[in-house]
Amino acid sequence: MSESENEQKLANEFKSRFLETQDRNRLKRLLAKRLRDCGWKDKIKKRCVDKIRTEGVENIKLDQLEESILTHGREAVPDDVKVEILQQISSFLDKHISQPQLEKNLK
Repeated sequence: MSESENEQKLANEFKSRFLETQDRNRLKRLLAKRLRDCGWKDKIKKRCVDKIRTEGVENIKLDQLEESILTHGREAVPDDVKVEILQQISSFLDKHISQPQLEKNLK
């Protein structure tokens, strides 16, 4: 099995377990709360409104708005929020996918 196939197999196992345990929903709620608490959501909403006003509501399509906001939105997520979510994912992996399973899947 090639390295990319092993990686895909491991990614699929992760997704499956992530959904089975409802951790995905828990992390989505946590992320939404953190983004709301730090003002990220309001900043992105304001940026969208400003873009629509600048371009004109008749002259901008949703996919254009999304494209113009997406990169900025990702970059604007505070580092502490990114770190917290990544730590939660790492904890999930430690809890649900053991080292022997990882080694087995990579063979």
